[in-house]
Amino acid sequence: MIPESRKTSVWQYLFSRDTLVATILVFVVIFTFARLENAIGLFDPKDMTAKDFDYNDLAFNLLSKYKNIPVDTDIYIVDIGNDDRKRIAAVIDTVCKAKPKVVAVDVLFNQPKNEEQDSALKRIFRTNKLVVSAYQLDSVKNRSGDTLAGSSGKKGFVNFTLENQNVIRQFNPYIGTPETNLSFSAAIVKAADPGSYQKLLARNHPVETINYAGNENKFIIISGDDSSRTDFNILKGKIVIVGSIATGSNYEDKHFTPLNAAFTGKSWPDLSGVVIQANIVRMMLANNYIKHWAWWLNWLFAFVICWVHMAFFISYFIEKHIWFHLAAKLAQLISSVVFVFLGLFLFYDFNEQIDMSGALIGIILAVDVLYFYEAGVIWLHHKKGYKTLFHHEYPN
Repeated sequence: MIPESRKTSVWQYLFSRDTLVATILVFVVIFTFARLENAIGLFDPKDMTAKDFDYNDLAFNLLSKYKNIPVDTDIYIVDIGNDDRKRIAAVIDTVCKAKPKVVAVDVLFNQPKNEEQDSALKRIFRTNKLVVSAYQLDSVKNRSGDTLAGSSGKKGFVNFTLENQNVIRQFNPYIGTPETNLSFSAAIVKAADPGSYQKLLARNHPVETINYAGNENKFIIISGDDSSRTDFNILKGKIVIVGSIATGSNYEDKHFTPLNAAFTGKSWPDLSGVVIQANIVRMMLANNYIKHWAWWLNWLFAFVICWVHMAFFISYFIEKHIWFHLAAKLAQLISSVVFVFLGLFLFYDFNEQIDMSGALIGIILAVDVLYFYEAGVIWLHHKKGYKTLFHHEYPN
């Protein structure tokens, strides 16, 4: 036991060489394992975001971040169900006659069928300046799904990202450059509100996080089958997205999103692609983007947090070793809960997303690294006279 007169406060340990070096070693371990291909899924924060669960999802599915957002009256969805091409063309024609700002068709036409069904769609896509058509990109950026549109007209890719997402949290506004491959949602905004489109480009973010406004209940959905009984004049000056709302056991173009009520062990996709596109368009028009800390700021935050915890761990390790394991485990548990809730608070109230994974991993690894560090510096002390707090012969 250390005499009371020689005990040191946690804050004094903070500025000791041992605390700083041990903290640096924690991040050496993190980045070393991140380099190993078989461990990158455990330590790479970018890879973590591709998993089925992200704690920020709780802001949507548990805290209902979107609950006070009203129903959008500027973006309408026209549900075409399983209509054939001839019927789809008729619906688009009817919508266009109402003079909306833009008519975006979230449907892929991979192969020609017959001239009778295809001719009307070809005419619409190639001559109607209100229409934005869709295409898909594969992993090497080859296009498909725009056979009928040809090379003319406005269009955008409907992939959210080229990388596979189990849960749709992000999208690429463009791939390569906006001139080569513009996303479907960005193409809609470009046609409907050039000012908002310029704000998107000014952000210069190749990947954006989707700030969901809600599910189907937050948008006005018109059935294309009811076109004879619907007053389409309500669409004048509006943004209209034509697509299919998946219902029942039809899960084609239906995806898992952070809005899914079953935030663990998700069993069924919860949102149709056309509704996700509407959410993205709504976010861009409102300039309501999720803000991210720069990567270096995330890691600086993680280092400072780990540094403070390391000082706490070392103080207990040296001065109250009998309580070290209990104190360390409690600190790890409490800190993990506090930082998750801090992240949720910033995300929910300020649209600020902080990557807490580096800080949490650092706190978890700190205790194990400390044991190795202690063994190493005591050996160095005996062999080389290295001065360390872990050698208990303290001077008077």
